[in-house]
Amino acid sequence: MTGTGKTDKRETKPASRRVGEAAFFVVLVAVLWTADTITKFSQARFHGYTPDSFRLITEQATSAVVVLLLVPCVAWWLTRFPLRRDRLVAAAAGHVLGSVLFAVAHYFLMVGLRYFVFLFSEHSYVFSDFWFRNVVIEYQKDIKIYVSIVGIIAAYRHVRNAHARAPQATVTTDRLVVQTGKGETIIRRADIEYLEAARNYVTVSTGERDFLVRNTLAKLEQQLAPGQIIRTHRSYLVNIDKIAEIRSTETGGYEIHLESGKTVPLSRGYRDEFRSMFTD
Repeated sequence: MTGTGKTDKRETKPASRRVGEAAFFVVLVAVLWTADTITKFSQARFHGYTPDSFRLITEQATSAVVVLLLVPCVAWWLTRFPLRRDRLVAAAAGHVLGSVLFAVAHYFLMVGLRYFVFLFSEHSYVFSDFWFRNVVIEYQKDIKIYVSIVGIIAAYRHVRNAHARAPQATVTTDRLVVQTGKGETIIRRADIEYLEAARNYVTVSTGERDFLVRNTLAKLEQQLAPGQIIRTHRSYLVNIDKIAEIRSTETGGYEIHLESGKTVPLSRGYRDEFRSMFTD
């Protein structure tokens, strides 16, 4: 980041939330693919033959692993083609293409992983010459998986964004009282330009002066009228009335330029919520 000499922290979202989201998909895929594996074993025995346990479990496990690896890709794709009323045609076209890419990636990564696993076993794995037909067959299943992942992520983002915009049952204030070397200073909310977390303190900047407050960014975010002072990064809150412009960076990210000439980061994890403040 340029302009203030601050380090651009490239954290996209709080670590606890990333872990929770990842754990959800790991558990979901593990449960669904385990249930499918048990069903296939049962069907085989019902029809009177004993399935190759190593082959069946390997095929199911590699499919599940690749799906998990592709979940972040689907999430990224959904960011590029959000399910919004004003972009329905673009979203539909984008996700048709996305489902095809998902199926092709799932198939070839899955086959490659199976080849690798079978190298360390006494079994042999033969790649079918009719790979195109196999991709088409897989697509009929993968499109359901793709739509399910898109639906889950879209619903989760909608609920999270709605919660972020909902009124909080917290007493808000339009002033902060901060301790200084000469006593106490009262800072009006309208004068605050941005707030930056610094360990157990928060730096409150008015553009002209910086004050150090012993508090947490989360508490100040609730107190200082949500919707006026908004989060743009895990370590930053910004007064929307002090924003001059938003610029893209050379690394593909974004940064917010304030009226004072200072800049603060706009991380990917908060970009959708930030934009919603100006579009809703």
